[in-house]
Amino acid sequence: MNCTTVFKKNISIFSVPWFDLSRKGYLIFFLILFLHQPTVFAGQYLTTSKKKLLLQAQTYLFNDQFSFAHRQLDSLIKLYPNDPIGYLFQGAVCLAQMIDQEDNLNSKEFARLMDTAIFLAKDKIDTTNRIRTSWRYYCLGQAHAYKSLWESKYGSFTSAIKSGREAKSEYEKGLQYDSTLYDLYGGLGMYHYWKSVKAGILRWLHLFKNEKQKGINELYLTLDSSSISKYSARNALIWIWMDKKVYDSVITISQEMLSQFPEGKIFLWPLAKAYYLNKDYTNALDTYLRLRERLLKSPGNYYNIIECDYSLYQCYDKLKRKDKAKQIATNLTQYYQKIPKKIRWRQRSKLAFLKRMAK
Repeated sequence: MNCTTVFKKNISIFSVPWFDLSRKGYLIFFLILFLHQPTVFAGQYLTTSKKKLLLQAQTYLFNDQFSFAHRQLDSLIKLYPNDPIGYLFQGAVCLAQMIDQEDNLNSKEFARLMDTAIFLAKDKIDTTNRIRTSWRYYCLGQAHAYKSLWESKYGSFTSAIKSGREAKSEYEKGLQYDSTLYDLYGGLGMYHYWKSVKAGILRWLHLFKNEKQKGINELYLTLDSSSISKYSARNALIWIWMDKKVYDSVITISQEMLSQFPEGKIFLWPLAKAYYLNKDYTNALDTYLRLRERLLKSPGNYYNIIECDYSLYQCYDKLKRKDKAKQIATNLTQYYQKIPKKIRWRQRSKLAFLKRMAK
């Protein structure tokens, strides 16, 4: 609906809660947090037509129907050409598609849309209207968060940090104007949780606060009190419970989300991984097979096919099905020549493993 974590001395990454890109879902759950139906408190800002278009775009996105989501948001932009939210969500769909396909396909268009959203959000800030002002800061926070995500995956480490700090600042400004805009708590909740996870030894030395529980509480506030972010808060909690090794909760939430959005892949990834880590190898195998079937319809650069085949081999191996495990490894010969060189390099260890197991 994932990447390598980079650490450098003398550079603090703790202001960027979503900076751990070692798993696909970490990136995507933050991205999708901001693609919701607008809130009931926003009557002065969001019209009925905006609500309908944004809600449908969200449904398309969760179901991997990116072209339909783009068309929906094109309609929104035509109706409200001076409103930042259409450009913002259009850029978010571009980024979601790049992440889903593990390919930097639309970076120029994404940058244009984010810059447009930021310009319009700043241009329309009117501090005499607290609700509208809070929404403008929400849009600014989203735009900087998206830019941080893109930089983390495809661009500059320091630019990702800068954009992450700016996102947090904009969320906090928005709450100063309207503390009932619970969408803002969703972004801050993930910030507080993941920066605490990444603080490492600094947290143990009491040089950095452990705010993991604060982050979880903020996400539950979003889940319980917001009329716009319930699905997105659940999506965020999937990866928090994964990090905390509470695999039963990951499985429950992922299944719930799949029942709402059955055509997408985003919830199949954590579901399969949670089954595997919970030592339920049969269900893990079935889920990875479902994923592979969907991936084969549009294999793209084959990055995700390699991920899936590697995991399938592990499942068959755990189930003592050696012949099936070798068959999966042998499947590599069917598509190896189609894998771009840059993907062969990124996936070199897993490709080497599958080649070795195919012998």
